[in-house]
Amino acid sequence: MLEELKKMICNYVSADESEIDENTNLRSELAMSSLDLINLAVEVEETYNIELPNEDISGITTLGDLMKYISVKK
Repeated sequence: MLEELKKMICNYVSADESEIDENTNLRSELAMSSLDLINLAVEVEETYNIELPNEDISGITTLGDLMKYISVKK
């Protein structure tokens, strides 16, 4: 899941996958915009067959947070 999510994130930001880990902050370290996060959420929903409402996106700060969210919703 980690490698797959890193690839997804790199579709929206100019970062190397090797620079991203579970502790990477999506907003402050990767400078993902609100639109980037919404687009990532849509991709996550389609890939993992879960629902990720906009209000839940605001509570996701790091890649690790996103992984935990997916694991709980699966």
